[in-house]
Amino acid sequence: MNITIEELLEMIGTLNRFKILDMLREKPLSIEEIAEELNISVPAVLKHLDVLEKAKIIEAKNVRERSEGRPKKVYYLKYKIIPKFFLDEEIAGLEFYIINPKVEEESYDIEDIRMRKALLKVKLRKLEKKRIKLLKELEMLERIENSI
Repeated sequence: MNITIEELLEMIGTLNRFKILDMLREKPLSIEEIAEELNISVPAVLKHLDVLEKAKIIEAKNVRERSEGRPKKVYYLKYKIIPKFFLDEEIAGLEFYIINPKVEEESYDIEDIRMRKALLKVKLRKLEKKRIKLLKELEMLERIENSI
């Protein structure tokens, strides 16, 4: 991902956006947690998050802390990145090297885990049925081969 210094300054040009990125580096956070930590309003946080989300630096996910109640939106860094600045007479810019494009496991909530487990169990049952079918076909072919 290449980005110019002007684009970078526009994205994280405010101290609060920079602080948000630094906070999300530690762990995923809700809008309310960010607002409380920065001591700014929720609408102000939403504006900052919108800019960072449009730049594809962060993503959001609905997380349910308990099996009851509404899920809350949690924001996290989309990638762990290493920035590399480059400056010369004609070009000034910044490259981000993506290290780990996967979401950390801690951002899963209990409903995600249950859903994932259920889907994996269904896949396992289908694979087991397919395995049994293939074994039967193999046995049949061996019987035919032995009778020839």
